[in-house]
Amino acid sequence: MEPRNKAQARNRALYEEEDMWRHYTLFPHDGWAIWEEIASFADGAQALEIGPGMHPHLPIPGTYFVDLSMTALSALRDQKGHCLRATAPLPFADATFDLVAIFEVLEHVVDDNELLRELARVLRPDGVLFFSVPMNPDYFTYFDKAAGHQRRYREAELLGKLASAGFEVDRVCAREGHMAPWFGTLFALGVRFLPRLTAWMVHRQLPRYAGKLRPWRDGNSLTEAEQSGGVFARARKASMAAD
Repeated sequence: MEPRNKAQARNRALYEEEDMWRHYTLFPHDGWAIWEEIASFADGAQALEIGPGMHPHLPIPGTYFVDLSMTALSALRDQKGHCLRATAPLPFADATFDLVAIFEVLEHVVDDNELLRELARVLRPDGVLFFSVPMNPDYFTYFDKAAGHQRRYREAELLGKLASAGFEVDRVCAREGHMAPWFGTLFALGVRFLPRLTAWMVHRQLPRYAGKLRPWRDGNSLTEAEQSGGVFARARKASMAAD
């Protein structure tokens, strides 16, 4: 299938043809501070993570992973993950999972509404979704373009798309999610032309970034997240969030 736009073409080049993840090693799920929020939902859960690359946020053994990178899928499979190379529609029956995670993926997808509907379909009625996205199109830089981002989200846009798919956000964590334009350009050029060096730099800085504790708040306000440029969030199916 031909790419529908330049961002989709860049995603295909990065994650399929060039497979940027071949320059990275697996990062432990509990190296992410968000694991403290996820852990109680993951115990004994049938879990799915979409697009983890080499940086999964869920424990690998027994978890289902969907990705486009053969490098990432092979590494996850070696650690006893259940791995599939797929896109939407997802190759799972309705109401299969208790927990679904999708971090820094929705912004890459041409039809994010379709993917959100698919996440709702495969999630059980009492299941939970954890996700993250970059926010605020005013912060869009050359890095976003080079990374294959289709968009950065506004608060109303993101909440509206989640609601249309049947989700309600009930807990949020604003995070730093923007770069100075000059740094975004420099980092993007590194990703494109010096991928091994850039991966080494990310590997050195990731534990500090991933492990940074940030405050979580109940509710669905994304105003602070839009100002800071990114969000981690938890959502449930609307009927369960209302109970």
